Amino acid sequence: MKLLNQGDRRVQLIIGKKKVKPGACYRWSCYAVLHSLKGEQYLYHNFTKRMYVLEGEPLTVDAAVRYSAEEIADSPLLSQLAEDSFLVPEDLDETAVYESYCTIARGMKVKKNGYSALTILPTTACNARCVYCFEQGMKYVTMQRETVDQLIAFIKKEHNPDCPIRLSWFGGEPLIGRKIIERVCNALREADIPFYGKMISNGSLVTEPILRQMKEEWNLERIQITLDGTEEYYNTRKNYYFNYQSAYWHVLSRIKMINEGGIRLVIRVNVDDENINTVLDMADDLKNFIVNPDLVSFDLAPLFDLQTGNNGLEVWEKVFSINDALEARGYRVATHYSVMSARTNFCMADNPYVSLVVAPDGKLYNCEHIEEGKYLGDLWNGVTEQEQVQKLHSVEPAREQCRGCFSLPNCTTFTGCPYVRMDCRFAARKRMERTLNRAIPKLLEQQAESLADEDDE
Repeated sequence: MKLLNQGDRRVQLIIGKKKVKPGACYRWSCYAVLHSLKGEQYLYHNFTKRMYVLEGEPLTVDAAVRYSAEEIADSPLLSQLAEDSFLVPEDLDETAVYESYCTIARGMKVKKNGYSALTILPTTACNARCVYCFEQGMKYVTMQRETVDQLIAFIKKEHNPDCPIRLSWFGGEPLIGRKIIERVCNALREADIPFYGKMISNGSLVTEPILRQMKEEWNLERIQITLDGTEEYYNTRKNYYFNYQSAYWHVLSRIKMINEGGIRLVIRVNVDDENINTVLDMADDLKNFIVNPDLVSFDLAPLFDLQTGNNGLEVWEKVFSINDALEARGYRVATHYSVMSARTNFCMADNPYVSLVVAPDGKLYNCEHIEEGKYLGDLWNGVTEQEQVQKLHSVEPAREQCRGCFSLPNCTTFTGCPYVRMDCRFAARKRMERTLNRAIPKLLEQQAESLADEDDE
């Protein structure tokens, strides 16, 4: 057994090496994963992120198997696995250990010297009427001039001077608020505040002049555009206000423009059991508009009503089958998984010391899914609801359904999120396997280079 990846150093520091308890009975950790790739077996710990190459040593990770302390002491292999928490005492509550780790790790993270990321909604207005939009029924509001001025003042005062600030443009359709984006970016450039950006857009309003602005003035590195299947499905689901001859082909031409301009593209596909069978046909249409495939990746996700219900497993299975087909065609596919570092926050929503969401009326939130009355403050007074911030930053007990799950360290214990996903262990397992398939060759290459450097010395 040879070490391939040391793992997350912060986790190692907090939980430390373990000594075998005399007389105790041991089992496999719920985070221990045996992974096969190209004829080799790898033992991976999804909490500590430590990984070994087994090099032909026979090993089976079986939750039903038990080892006595004496057996472990007599075996160098088992002793190493117990030391590294692959084997744990039978009665150990691993979820409680993880919750304690999160509490300590978050306590070690001091508040940053200002915010390093802002998600800005210049408007909630949109030129499309997506049938699944979570903002349905929301009043259209566009940021007024005095609010934009206050936003600029807020960024100047509250940004973290130690790093560029990341601006994420969201909506509504953010390009409806193009002039707002212009003013903010121009003001930051004049103030010598380094920034870069990303955008979530339907893409329909992109033009050559806007593309130049994206690259030269807005420092836009990535844009996410949603394509929900082939022409019939896309045009029906988007239901644009404007009378494009075919919105689908119009947006594909905008994608071509962006791709030729060198901005990275994420093609988001919101799928359900109706449109999922059209995704590969849509990808075939798209290939004629992509000249730089290395700048394009796909992100398939079942709609929230499937993720939060009990009937989404069949769709998830199709999602990963389609992902395989997309990769076979040379496209990148998002994995949304980390095999290298443990998380202490689930998303921006429970990390309010780093990131904020700015609504068009100037109120500050912790999440893009703005809930009325749950704001943290506003641009004029800053973050004033400290009790709410502390609640977000505290470590909540994991949901009962999540206790003992191998994927908990990638989801964290963020139970405050209103979206309770079901059938998620299947998706998490597949994402982890796909990420390991990508990461292991890179780790092996790095190890080989390191050994070659040692030989040269």
